[in-house]
This record gives sequence, C-alpha cells and structure tokens, in this order.
Amino acid sequence: MDRRRVSRFRGGQVAEVADHLAVEEPLTVQVGGATIATTMRTPGHDIELALGWLVSEGVLRAPADVVGAIVCDENTVEVRLAPHLA
Repeated sequence: MDRRRVSRFRGGQVAEVADHLAVEEPLTVQVGGATIATTMRTPGHDIELALGWLVSEGVLRAPADVVGAIVCDENTVEVRLAPHLA
C-alpha cells in the first residue's frame, strides 16, 4: 500500500485528499541464474509467489525439488532446484 493524493468527487464537489492505493510491481523469477518469468504482483510474500508459480507450471512437484530460494533484490527471487530436476 502507498498513500497518494487523489481527487475525490462527491455530490458535485472535488476535494484533494490522501488515500491508500494498491501498489503493483514486477517480480522476476530466476532459476539457475536464468530468468524464466516476470509477473506483476503486489509486493510481499515473493518467495511463496515464486514457488507457487513454479508448482503451477509443473516445474516443482514436491518440497524436495527446491534446494533454496532467496530474494535477490526487491523485485527478483532466485530459486535453486534439486539436482534431479533439469
């Protein structure tokens, strides 16, 4: 969430007020140093999002498929796969 000044229209009147807005930023998922996806998301829980995306794409099938996952910067997650995965 971010606070921004917005124009609010009510009863034919315009007022400038501060409001909370959802923030959307890209998240890049890397596996073995290669970028395999970039998706838009509301920041937070980035490792969980990256791992869930890999499960939905059929890359991961079990927790043992992941050796590790780290947040490299505010918009990038690096996932290390177990040796038995290509």
